[in-house]
Amino acid sequence: EEDMTIQDVSNVWIFESRYRIEVDGAPAGNWVLLGGIDNSIVKTATITDKDAEEDKYIFRPLSFITTAVLKVAVEPVNPSELPKMLDGLRKINKSYAILITKVEESGEHIILGTGELYLDCVLHDLRRMYAEIELKVSDPVVRFCETVVETSALKCFAETPNK
Repeated sequence: EEDMTIQDVSNVWIFESRYRIEVDGAPAGNWVLLGGIDNSIVKTATITDKDAEEDKYIFRPLSFITTAVLKVAVEPVNPSELPKMLDGLRKINKSYAILITKVEESGEHIILGTGELYLDCVLHDLRRMYAEIELKVSDPVVRFCETVVETSALKCFAETPNK
């Protein structure tokens, strides 16, 4: 009950590559875009008819084989358009399932995607559909992730000039 909210769907679209086709409804099991409910959904949600008699259960979030490993930093050409860019980043984050948006410690706004073509589509939609502003985009960089998994069986010794 606490993870639930009642919203009215204003539009239903079938997503066809770069285009949206508006329809009156879609049978269960289809992937669709829904309008009017974006305030209560971050990335994914389970949508049901509020008048349905059956019990309602929350589906597990989608998990993908690929991960977002390529990153670019974005900023508006005109600094006064920063609020428009931030709103566009929120919208684009909801539209692309694998996309990750975040703010680095330096204050840079980062977009992480699965590859150059994926990021090109994201940036096109951000510029033309969501924020409708011109952006400065950094060169793509591969995200580096390192971690220690287990303790080494070999003893390592090192000398240092420090006392």
